[in-house]
Parts: sequence; C-alpha cells; structure tokens
Amino acid sequence: MLESIHIRGYRSLRDFRLRFGGVTVVTGQNGVGKSNLYRALAMIQRMADGRFAEAIADEGGMPGMLWAGRRRKDEALRILWNLADTDFEYEIDCGLIPTTPGDPTRFRTDPDVKSETLRFSASRSRVMAHRKGPVIELRNPEGKMETSPLPLFFPESMLSEVRDANRFPALAAARETFLAWRFYHQFRSDADSPMRRPRVGFWSPVLTHDGANLAATLQTIRESGKGAELDEIVDQAFPGIGWEAVDAEGRFQLQIIKPELKRGFQASELSDGTLRFFCLCAAFLTEKLPPLLILNEPETSLHADLIAPLADLISRTPVSTQLLIVTHSQALAREIAERREARVVELVSYEGETRPADEAGAKRVWTFGG
Repeated sequence: MLESIHIRGYRSLRDFRLRFGGVTVVTGQNGVGKSNLYRALAMIQRMADGRFAEAIADEGGMPGMLWAGRRRKDEALRILWNLADTDFEYEIDCGLIPTTPGDPTRFRTDPDVKSETLRFSASRSRVMAHRKGPVIELRNPEGKMETSPLPLFFPESMLSEVRDANRFPALAAARETFLAWRFYHQFRSDADSPMRRPRVGFWSPVLTHDGANLAATLQTIRESGKGAELDEIVDQAFPGIGWEAVDAEGRFQLQIIKPELKRGFQASELSDGTLRFFCLCAAFLTEKLPPLLILNEPETSLHADLIAPLADLISRTPVSTQLLIVTHSQALAREIAERREARVVELVSYEGETRPADEAGAKRVWTFGG
C-alpha cells in the first residue's frame, strides 16, 4: 500500500507531502494544482516502464516542469519524488542537463538523473539499489553491493533499466508495484471518441485508459457474475432504463434502452455524462482491480444527480484496492466520506504553491540536497 509521497520542485508542487489512507480524496478549487499531483504520480509509472524521458517531453521538457515561482538562493533546480510503500521507499532526484563545454548531446530537455535510491525491508532501511549519475550500486544475492554502470548519458530510471529479477528481486518488486497502478483521467467522449464506434469485441477484464473497449468490458462484467451489481448501480443512476453491450449485428457498442421508446440509443447518440458514468462502472466493477486505482476528476460531465450513485459505486471497491480520487466536487468528497472511511484532503494555492489547506501560510523549514 502506498503510504506517503513527497514531491519537490514539480510545477506547483514546490515542497508537497501527502499521506494516504485506504481511500484518499483530494479536493480543491480550480487552479490549485490537484492535477499536478495526479501527473506526478503518473510520472512514476513512466519511470518504471522505461518512458520517463518521453513522458517529460510530452509535458514540454524538464525546464517547463520545474517550479516557476520565486526561489531561495540555495534552492536547487531539481525535481524530487520520494514514495513510501508498505515494504519499500523509493526516491529519485532529477535536474537539467549540464551545459559543459564540448557536451555533444542535443537532448537538452531530457531529465538528468542525479540520484536514485531504493530501500527495502519492514523498516525501509536497507539500501537495495543506489544510483549516482550513470553508476548504479546493487545489492546482490550474497548481500554485497556491486557496481553496474549505465551509459554515460541515460535519462531513464534504474527501475526500467535493471531487469535481472533473479539477482535483484527488490528492484523488480518495486517496478512491478508501480506498473500495477491504474490511472483514469476524463474519458474522451467527443464525436470521434472510440467509445462511440461499434467494434469487434474481446474478453476485457480491464477498461483501457480511453474507454475504447467500454462495451466489451461491460459485457465481461456481466458474464463474470457481477451483472446484477452493475444493473443495480445503473438503475440507481438512470432509473428504468436498460442497456446492452452487443448490437443486433454482433458488434460491441453500448446501447441504452428506454421502455417507452420503440428503439434503443446507440453509443454515438448518448450524452457525454452517460458514457462517462458507464466508464466509471466498468473501471470499478471489474474483477481485475489493481492494488492502487487513481482517478482524476471522475465527476466531469456528470449531472449533480449522479454524484450519489458515483459515491455508492466507489464505496463498493474492495479494501484490497487502495483508492485516490482527485476531484473538484466537494459534494462527491462528502458523499464518499459518508459511505466509507476516507482521508479527505483539501488543497489550496499559497503564493502559487500547492499546499494542503491546513498548511496554508505555514512557515517552512527548507532543506536541499547537493
């Protein structure tokens, strides 16, 4: 279980710490930096799958990701992630590519990984891997540290680059933990959305990030034995309607059936809110839930009447799956907390910096690495 995170220097997260519960709801007004928390966590998964440099490029490169506000003289131009899981602690510290004379690289916006450390054990005190620049020290099966150099310039994490799980199982375990996280952010529902097109279906125990296999995932839930639970939630949200995932030609597309009308409505005709609510049903009711499920603004396009059904849906998630819900909606946060023990954290912006509301205006003691 993810216990805490410390992010320093990433966009508005100048020096941000957050402790997690089994269910954590992060809320706050527009522009306070909630989505930066979501993106910072998603970046950890990109480190684990070997797409760290690509993910940073997608955000405009390292210079554009750094804290842009006023700095202390001793405040480094760095981004730091520190995560504490139940069994391990992982930290990575990144900066800008050095501008040294004769440096041949043109990849000036890539991350320069200054250091990484993985500690593993019940107390998270035993160093299992440590990186400084291009050199990694790894604890081998005999309990000794051995050196494994990377190429001179390599902007990826040791999580993705060290793949020998037999010799270095702690590093492999941390990587698999991060890769198992699942993220959903504002399912695309425009006219060209893949959710609106009929398609050939396949057994789908996991909804894709864009909802392209929505109908197949709903049918998989139905055939997995949770159809009655899905129908109960749908009836609470849309009283009296029916739904099908397969049309008369055998193509997979969500269809809504209203008893008073002579024909059903195909996916191309459905409202954004209807499609997105069914996506949330597919994300939460699947039998193949992840250890950590993270949703950003799940209430987008939903009518106010759907907030309570959404909270009911969220509250059904087994305790074996940890939840992080990032939302604008105070009503959703309140409804979740009424149904399930949850840690609710309100974020605010203080001089451009994202902070929990109970730290707004608090004096900080700053410490920075070299």
